[in-house]
Amino acid sequence: MSAGPGRRERRSLLLSGLVVAAGIASVGLCVGLLGGGPPLPVALALVAAPLVLAVAAGVSARACRASAVVLVAASDFAGLAVAVDLGLLLVLLVFGRVPVGMQVELVNPVLLGLLLVATLAGPLGRWAGRSARSVLSGVRRSPDELVADFGDRAGRGTPVPELLRQVAESMRRDWRLSTVEIWSGPDGDLASDVLHRGVVVPAPLDDVDVDPLRGPELEVLARAGVAGPGWLEMWLPRLRPAPDAGPRQLRLAPAVHGGRVLALVVIERPATATAFSAADERALAGVARRLGIALRNRALDDALAVTLADLQRSNTELQASRARLVTAGNAERRRIERDLHDGAQQHLVALAVGLRLLRDGLPPDWPDLELLDELDLAARESVRDLRDLAHGIYPPLLRDAGLAEALRVAAQRSPLAVTVHDRGLGRLPEPVEVAVYFCCLEALQNAAKHAPGSSVTVTLDGGDGSPTVTVTDDGPGFDPTTATAGGGSESMVDRIGAIGGTVALRSAPGHGTTVEVRLPDVGGMPARPPRSVASRISPVRAG
Repeated sequence: MSAGPGRRERRSLLLSGLVVAAGIASVGLCVGLLGGGPPLPVALALVAAPLVLAVAAGVSARACRASAVVLVAASDFAGLAVAVDLGLLLVLLVFGRVPVGMQVELVNPVLLGLLLVATLAGPLGRWAGRSARSVLSGVRRSPDELVADFGDRAGRGTPVPELLRQVAESMRRDWRLSTVEIWSGPDGDLASDVLHRGVVVPAPLDDVDVDPLRGPELEVLARAGVAGPGWLEMWLPRLRPAPDAGPRQLRLAPAVHGGRVLALVVIERPATATAFSAADERALAGVARRLGIALRNRALDDALAVTLADLQRSNTELQASRARLVTAGNAERRRIERDLHDGAQQHLVALAVGLRLLRDGLPPDWPDLELLDELDLAARESVRDLRDLAHGIYPPLLRDAGLAEALRVAAQRSPLAVTVHDRGLGRLPEPVEVAVYFCCLEALQNAAKHAPGSSVTVTLDGGDGSPTVTVTDDGPGFDPTTATAGGGSESMVDRIGAIGGTVALRSAPGHGTTVEVRLPDVGGMPARPPRSVASRISPVRAG
């Protein structure tokens, strides 16, 4: 039965430790032969350390997942150790014997130099190879590097034509090209179904208009890959270089994404220059492929920006619409309250006064005096009920005395024990006070309905520029994740949202319910000074 993946990975880590320990031991042995190196206990500790680390790493899942990488690194270290061993043996051959006397003091510096050379040899060799290939072929940057700036600058809103021109200039400079053309949508329009020759580097002396590429031609290009003059001769002859332009080498590659040609890259070299190699064509294909991805990402970013702008505009319009509806509702409430006060309520008051005058003018033994007393009482109760109704629709006290006093009076009519704490909220703009007042009434009604017999605390907190109002009861509470929002909750959210505030509801079974209203910064909004109150209001329990 084969070993499981975990056992196999631990063996790989242990093998890595053995390889590193063997490399250290071989270098230490050579240094010891030359009379240098650390004391024996230190050398043994250095040899044992990789083995201990390998065993300890075997219990780490992350280390086991990286066992293959660790083994490769250990192999590289072993190669470095072999190189150092050979260097030390070469020192022994140069001396012709084991160093003695002052020669022993040179062993450790020689060891450090060999370690430094062996460590830098690989990176320096790779850099030298890239430099040589760059000088010979002219290709200095990979396709990823060429298009990387495009993606970075595209995210900052740089116009597409400018981005494409930068890519063309970089390709011409790095690849030693005579001409680079990039065809794209008009004015960088990535949703266009035609491609115009938008970028030519260097700019031609006589800028001749060239017909754009359209549907059938783009369909042919979408299947082209990297193409040359022979392909152009057969499929797009009108893109061939003009005969009077002289012989030249030409390659083109479409930037395709999702089956759509988003751009076309055309590069040219003089006929006498180094011929385009297979590596050049692969690099061109890579640039076109990455350019297609970058252009598609830019198109998505542009579409997303438009969508976000539409959403922001719609949100602004919705906010304004909600504010208009709430303002209109408040105005209608005020009108109804005024009509009731000036109309039906005044008639009932006049009726009650007339009944009282009639009652006072009758003799005590009048037979229908008791019925008249009942009518008088009914008229006065109707006046009181109508006044309460008008105050519920829009209380004048809210406008005259402010939010805290209006809520204290409203608390007197609640079947629950309500305490109102005013912590410096002060007067607010009228739309804010109206919205908060009716939101608190809705919260009190919900508490009376769902938490009968509980105590409720209303707290008005001025805060530091961000006022809050909380309504908290000590009722049974509920689970917000399973409860469905009712019309009252939606009404609170709509009212407070219309003034730019938020409503948060917190509850848990057995821990009561809290409605928290966060108001916008009203520092710049005018608040009317309180007007005198006609009658003194009897206070409720106030904090």
